[in-house]
Amino acid sequence: MTKLRPDDVFRNSIESPTYQSASYYFNDAGHVKAGLHERSAPAGRYGRYSNPTWVEVENRLTELSGAEASLVFASGMAAHTTAFLALLEAGDEVVLPSESYRQVRNVFHHILPKFGVTVHEVSIRDPEEFIENVRSLKGRLKLVHLEMPSSPHMYLIDVARVREALGPEVVITLDSSFSPPPNFYALQWGVDLVLFSATKYLSGHGDIVAGVASGRQDLIDKLRWYRDTTGPIMDGNTAFLLRRSLYTLRLRMERVNAMGLEVARYLESHPRVDRVYYNGLESHPHFKMAQQYLHGYGGVITFELDMSEAETAEVVDRLKVPFMASNFGAPHTLVEQSTFFTYFEYSDEELRSIGVPRGTVRLALGFGNDTQAVIDDLDQALSRAR
Repeated sequence: MTKLRPDDVFRNSIESPTYQSASYYFNDAGHVKAGLHERSAPAGRYGRYSNPTWVEVENRLTELSGAEASLVFASGMAAHTTAFLALLEAGDEVVLPSESYRQVRNVFHHILPKFGVTVHEVSIRDPEEFIENVRSLKGRLKLVHLEMPSSPHMYLIDVARVREALGPEVVITLDSSFSPPPNFYALQWGVDLVLFSATKYLSGHGDIVAGVASGRQDLIDKLRWYRDTTGPIMDGNTAFLLRRSLYTLRLRMERVNAMGLEVARYLESHPRVDRVYYNGLESHPHFKMAQQYLHGYGGVITFELDMSEAETAEVVDRLKVPFMASNFGAPHTLVEQSTFFTYFEYSDEELRSIGVPRGTVRLALGFGNDTQAVIDDLDQALSRAR
């Protein structure tokens, strides 16, 4: 078998090739020394440590967020978990919003305590109360994790004031999956490390699972060691698909921002809808903060019906345009009845504690759908409600 090396093929493609290799060769001992020992020349070592397609997409993500460096991961949860394991140690104390994604809450409440980390959970519903609670823990905290916007209520956080209350010593991480650039630039507001489920808006096509961490170089270096060691890596083809998707991110976000505001206004005006949570509506409790921090409000809308869980299910079942699925950021519009999907294991008391009644529906608009078709579909489903 003839050994064809990459240098032997033509190199003038506009798009970089997609690398799938698990191994990287060296020409001789000198090459090993320069590429591996001294790192004075670019060279791969092994597929768990590096991949040229990762490096290219990481560079684009770094530029996108205005970061010093970025890393890609096998999923958003892999990025989150790696970050917390890399940055925390026994005896550290952290703050977690009560409204965080449930799997992130599981990491904080069921995994980190095994390693001696103390977790303080604080609600972000009242921005002033959240800041006061965080300020009261100053001097004890190693890390504060934020999520903005939060699901399903799209609550926001006054990030600049949180940074002011904490000072420069405390690390702030922020999950910005619901509001990636260009809607929100977390690192401009004092956040040290921004995390994304790239499965959502960053990839935008509903065909990959991926995660991203972007931020300070020293923090990324710590995460890199843990990623190299524990292996929550992205394969080359997934990196290619994410790289491809970033070309259209701004166009897709402009599309869903416009769709989201139009559909949210329709829902707010409907007599059968009790309440709508969307940052672009003046009725949202954090609307003023949205004006300060966000450049667009995305395509996820949560609304409440003054109905039982069974009656709400009938409305959702009548919808024809959305797929009944739990995700967002894809070309397809998706709908979920929150207490049937994300919170199906929660008791009535637990649902009350997080402010999610049985009539809660989350609609995730897809840029591939027509806005009026979505509105017409909602109208026929709601108009037949008992």
